[in-house]
Amino acid sequence: MKYFGSGRSGAFDWFFQRISGIVLLVTLFLHFYVMHFAIDGPITYEKVMVRLASPGWKALDIVFLVFAIYHAINGFKLIIDDYVHSTVLRAVIVGLLWVVGISFLVIGIMTIVNLKVQS
Repeated sequence: MKYFGSGRSGAFDWFFQRISGIVLLVTLFLHFYVMHFAIDGPITYEKVMVRLASPGWKALDIVFLVFAIYHAINGFKLIIDDYVHSTVLRAVIVGLLWVVGISFLVIGIMTIVNLKVQS
């Protein structure tokens, strides 16, 4: 049986892969700047926890997490679309990929949201 594709061009997946990559670069450079240049003295656990207690930093970390997981899942999906020609096998692999990605997203958000500063 010959595979003729799903009828989707994949343009959105391709385009948003580039957009998510740009967002990841910006947040990565922001993270690198804050961790290595904006903190006076050595990086300590207490300094990091104070920063992570801020709702703004939690929001930025969640954005970073969402875009990183989407970028990874979408990248794997694009590879699977190119190399796996069995429709059933592709659906199973992509389904498992989304389950793993959503699991990581839930665990990551729970970790970020539940961070508390110890007094």
